[in-house]
Amino acid sequence: MRNWKEALVADHGGGSKYKLLVTAIATDIERGELKDGDRLPPQRLLAAELGISVQTVTNAYKELERQGWVRCEVGRGSFVSRRISERVATSMLDRGEHALLDFSTVRIVHTELHDRYWRQTCAELAVEHEQPWIHACRPIAGFEHHREVGARWLAGLGLTVEPRDLLLTNGTSQAIFLALASLAGPDDLVLCESCTDHGVIGTAQVLGFKLQGVDADRHGLDPEHFEDLCGNERVTALVCTPNLNNPTSSLMPDSRRREIAEIARRYGVFVIEDDVYGPLLGDGREAPPISHYLPELSFYCTSLTKSVLTGLRLGYLAMPRRLALRTESIFRVNSWMAAPLLGEIATRWIERGRAAELVNLQRNLIAGRQAAVTAELGDYLRGNHPASLSAWLEVPEHWELDALQHELRERGIALTLPDPFLPPGSQRPRAMRLCIGAECGDERLRKGLASIRDVFEQYPEIHEFRGAR
Repeated sequence: MRNWKEALVADHGGGSKYKLLVTAIATDIERGELKDGDRLPPQRLLAAELGISVQTVTNAYKELERQGWVRCEVGRGSFVSRRISERVATSMLDRGEHALLDFSTVRIVHTELHDRYWRQTCAELAVEHEQPWIHACRPIAGFEHHREVGARWLAGLGLTVEPRDLLLTNGTSQAIFLALASLAGPDDLVLCESCTDHGVIGTAQVLGFKLQGVDADRHGLDPEHFEDLCGNERVTALVCTPNLNNPTSSLMPDSRRREIAEIARRYGVFVIEDDVYGPLLGDGREAPPISHYLPELSFYCTSLTKSVLTGLRLGYLAMPRRLALRTESIFRVNSWMAAPLLGEIATRWIERGRAAELVNLQRNLIAGRQAAVTAELGDYLRGNHPASLSAWLEVPEHWELDALQHELRERGIALTLPDPFLPPGSQRPRAMRLCIGAECGDERLRKGLASIRDVFEQYPEIHEFRGAR
């Protein structure tokens, strides 16, 4: 606190006091003098100590929360919080480690067929004379033919959309970002599942809106809690993943989708639907998307990265017609347009049936790996599905989460802690995510799962865990 007072006193340029305070506190967090979880002084106490107004401290704390340095919890105070990028880097590996069995990152099960189809397509493109997709920088929304084929792909996922209301994006993450940027800004409230994709949390920090989790169970969002929040708060939008939620693998039944859509319509709340895993359900799809029931208020987001090919980062964003021009203008500023070459490859694979073939292959591979997960870790399964790329594991009571992750890493296994998926105010569940797309053969997979079970069943060493957070 002494450093903060000195920073305020030392400035003679008439700088904003709240900005100076923000810089001083953020500096202490970066240096490690304030650690993750530390509580900041109460606002009135800090104001009195620094000789500034309570409103100045309040503004500083709000800005620190917007930037992701702290989390403010009503009735409890303000706490240092590692930014989402740091939490993700701790829990999910950014680069491959050959000796490590990486269950930390969601990806498809890669096969030789994926490589063969990619090589064939590259060879085909190499000899074509006319290739407009490498020359064009318009249209922003994507080539008309690419959008038409994309609309047919979405029809297979249960959503009818006109090509003119469809935007090609660089994956689902960008589609969700564009939808949120079209709707939400500072002081807006956006709801999500109590465990949500880390990209949504990071977007909240970038765009400055408030993100709040909605209670969820094995069937997804709790409609009663959703309606309670809509009735008592000014809610702008809801972001949700009805099909195979990441990380819980929950699958929302049709009755609940209809209920969520009706509540959203009643309160005028937009729904941003992440359906990146939808193609994996295939004939086992239990219901159409929420967007099917709420087209006038829905942004529907999907892509081919989690079902066809990881590097084929081509996404589709279906928008309410009245907001299409706004979203497209934001896209122009954000990245101008999706890579047309990937749009061409995706279009060819969809038209020629390769995309569907690879999805069917993926479905079978996932089912086999999920069966192995159930056989080895069935007693610890908190959520999984035969078509899900991940499983949600219950951590035994005798293990502390960070110590368990550390012990698994010592044995050459990487799993994901729940931290990257928790919006502000959500309780940390005693669970870890296991992603089944690890690049390994069946034998190594089984050995890895058996090793996880072995660690879960053991008791930790009796000493304080001091692993890096």
